Amino acid sequence: MRFLIICRDNIGDTLLTTPLISALAQSGQHQVDVLTNNYAAPVLQHNPDIRQLFYYTKLHHREAGQGRLACLLQRLKLMLTLKKQRYDVVILAKSRWDQHGLKWVKTVRPARVIALGHPHPLITDLLPPPSQSPCHISETLFSLGRPFNLSVTAPGKLTLLPDAAIAASLRDTCAIDPAVPVYALQISARKPSQQWEAARFAGLAEKIAARHPCQIMLLWSPGSRDNPRHPGDDEKAREIMALCPHLPIKAVATTSLPQLIAAMSLCQGLVSSDGGAMHIGAALGLPVVALFGDSDPACWHPWQVNYQVLQPASREVNALSSSEVYDAFAHTITQ
Repeated sequence: MRFLIICRDNIGDTLLTTPLISALAQSGQHQVDVLTNNYAAPVLQHNPDIRQLFYYTKLHHREAGQGRLACLLQRLKLMLTLKKQRYDVVILAKSRWDQHGLKWVKTVRPARVIALGHPHPLITDLLPPPSQSPCHISETLFSLGRPFNLSVTAPGKLTLLPDAAIAASLRDTCAIDPAVPVYALQISARKPSQQWEAARFAGLAEKIAARHPCQIMLLWSPGSRDNPRHPGDDEKAREIMALCPHLPIKAVATTSLPQLIAAMSLCQGLVSSDGGAMHIGAALGLPVVALFGDSDPACWHPWQVNYQVLQPASREVNALSSSEVYDAFAHTITQ
């Protein structure tokens, strides 16, 4: 059968769909195409289980100079392309009800539509959520494959392949010594409750460098914190670097998602707040220390890697000390 998986979600949710994609494609009975948005598309770009990857641009993700009309015309062209594919099955890969994906279903008109959530005339197979509660999002998304008698009954590891050319370029630019471990500190987080302050990251870097021969890679979303469209952490990165002038820190302002993926692929461990970057690290197989604020670790913890979750009772990551995070880091990389 020919499947179209519609995954119009954030980076983390998109990566957590890859065990379902793998199980369908590796069954030997199905061809799997994926529709996503241009923001999340890079995490699926080199996925060997996907026959064709289609993506569109959400209006609020338009680049500077990209007009609204051009964006809509591009989407219309994509709809016509998908209609010609004659898919047997569409899976709405959302862990919660979201009717926006149904716009694409109306265009594709498959024989079957699989979804979790609310009844709708276009949905032929409405599945109940997994009975276990709370349930990891990867397990919830994997349950969308239940109607197809997959040979595996639980989601496997996440799939993510970095761009080899970008990784090689970063290795040279950052003068990475392949004989010395590289540990990544990813300092950006979207939610205020998950934004660990610069001084604590600096204290963590000091402790790691004092106890482990290593290189430390500092990663962040570039740009000023005052940018209303894409707030970044340039100021925070500069503050950390100023506090640690003597440490072996490689500062990498990742200007694109492929660059972030490639940078993490050069590392052997990661400290990050919960979010898309944390799931990228897990998909690359890194041991992860995850700082959780007000999200639920049972649903969102790093999937199928060595990990430690730290979540203070206050649900504010700044309640965590550098010593607490270092202890979790040391435990994780030696497991």
